[in-house]
Amino acid sequence: MVAVVTLVVVAALAVATVARAQPYMYYCGSTTGQPEPPALPAGATPLLVQFVTRHGDRAPLRAPCWPQYDYEWNCTLTQLNDPDESAGNKVPSLARAYREHYMYGRNELPGNCEKAQLTDIGYTQQNQLGQIMRKHYITKQQFLPASHNPGDLFVRYDTDSRTKQSALAFIDGLYPRPTDGQKSSQVIDTFTMDRKYDDLSPNTNLCPCISQYQAQVQASPEWQKHQETVVDPLVEQLEAVLGSPVTASWAMDCGMSMQCHGMNLPNGFTEDMLNQLLESQIWQDHELMMYPNVSYYGRLAMGFLLAEMYDAMLNTLAGAAQPKLLLYSAHDSSVETLLNMFDVWDLKWPPYASYVLFELYRDAAGDAAVRVVYNGKQMPLSWCGGNSCSFDEFSQLIQVLTPSDPSTECAC
Repeated sequence: MVAVVTLVVVAALAVATVARAQPYMYYCGSTTGQPEPPALPAGATPLLVQFVTRHGDRAPLRAPCWPQYDYEWNCTLTQLNDPDESAGNKVPSLARAYREHYMYGRNELPGNCEKAQLTDIGYTQQNQLGQIMRKHYITKQQFLPASHNPGDLFVRYDTDSRTKQSALAFIDGLYPRPTDGQKSSQVIDTFTMDRKYDDLSPNTNLCPCISQYQAQVQASPEWQKHQETVVDPLVEQLEAVLGSPVTASWAMDCGMSMQCHGMNLPNGFTEDMLNQLLESQIWQDHELMMYPNVSYYGRLAMGFLLAEMYDAMLNTLAGAAQPKLLLYSAHDSSVETLLNMFDVWDLKWPPYASYVLFELYRDAAGDAAVRVVYNGKQMPLSWCGGNSCSFDEFSQLIQVLTPSDPSTECAC
């Protein structure tokens, strides 16, 4: 079987960042990285860390955003590929690699970017996050070795290029590439799967009930009132300004992508309208995730991944061979759904390069416990009556938040 060795190559920044003056600009994230996790309680030691991240800054998801959309997206982030049949964590130094380009002017977005492609800003955000975690878990905690050890790291992403490149950027920050002129190249295995079976984000293929719940929520009186009083008037204004039919989510994504890159919105598309679009989308996401209750939607949308993460904790406590750090490079829907499941979502869109950390540790008394950290802040876990859960408490919570019988619960 032939694998492909992939390298991420970053050139100079193609676009300037914009001053973060508007209330919605938190969405864009920071190029200096999210804050590191707070220190564990005195005498505690980490046993296992698992990150679910949102990818870094990207180009718009959809194209063209509207007629006469002429904003160019020229990406300097590329990939070097090399077909490979070897095994092991070392290969001879690459004598040749193949650089992949999107051809200028031949894509749905004007310029040379793939739709939703990770930008150089996004690469920097994730690389900075990796550096912050290196400082925390290697320099301070000495939890991970200073040099990469294959058994300590597990990396997974879905089939979107932005989650893949975000994961590689994080690794490059956590473990900078060797620069000592070695005659062999270091290989770090990463993992993905067919999208049909992927549980890194809510997946209606894995659980068709999600689609049914979405339809039921959208038929509710509350949703219809929001549609009539908030969404429809906004869309009417936008269509008058842009001269074509649009959807609220489409306009929000395109507008936020532009604002994060210092691009001016079209005349008449005001910053207030963009903020209303973002707040409206947050309201809709929250309504969906609360149906039929705070835990049930989450268990079908993200409970499959949470069950895998819990299994990793069990393996660690049982002394089984188990990586110390697991990275799941995912999406905003992944992050906000997990936060909502634990009743700690702040009703703000997860910024680019956000992370949710599930940390298994042993306290000073020798008992296992779990804490949840979001972008540097330890979240209060009301289910457990404090800022962390004993492992027994967390295990009980897992029974609520993960499917007990997926074949039955997802068969609508």
